[in-house]
Amino acid sequence: MGRSRGVPGRVRRTALDAVEREAAAVCRSEQRVCRALARGVDPSMEPAAYSVLCAVRALGPSRVTDLAATLGMGTPAVSGHVAALQRLGLIERGEAMGDERSRPVSLTQEGRRRVDRARQERQRHFRAQLEGWDSADVVGLVGLLSRLNSAYLTAAVPDAPLPTADGLEGYGRPWGVDER
Repeated sequence: MGRSRGVPGRVRRTALDAVEREAAAVCRSEQRVCRALARGVDPSMEPAAYSVLCAVRALGPSRVTDLAATLGMGTPAVSGHVAALQRLGLIERGEAMGDERSRPVSLTQEGRRRVDRARQERQRHFRAQLEGWDSADVVGLVGLLSRLNSAYLTAAVPDAPLPTADGLEGYGRPWGVDER
């Protein structure tokens, strides 16, 4: 396992270390972008609340427990973000389906408008950052990021539930690389 396609073990380990550092830098950059996007939606919004808002946008009406599982967050944390988003008038709770905890969360018209505006700003930002890149490099990057994200999605991380990616690509999550 020390060699892959003719690359000596030490060179591969050095390259893997560099990949890890660059991936960590991408995560830090993503956190910075999410903070800015959240502030663009509302100056008091936390980045995690922005992720909840985007998940509701992508998934449609959802239970808090489903949002928590999808985002890999704790249900109490998601409940707190839902309450904050509700106070901001960006989401609303539907009718209970037999159990108060099963009340679906959905976007208000204002919530949809603001998250869509933030998403458009995010797209403009990415396009501007990659403006000078060759098209083949951009296409290659998509393939490599998709492989990396797939590996991350299936990796077992102690004390962390596996998030689901269905329908959430491109909505401010570290594992999304495209919009559907």
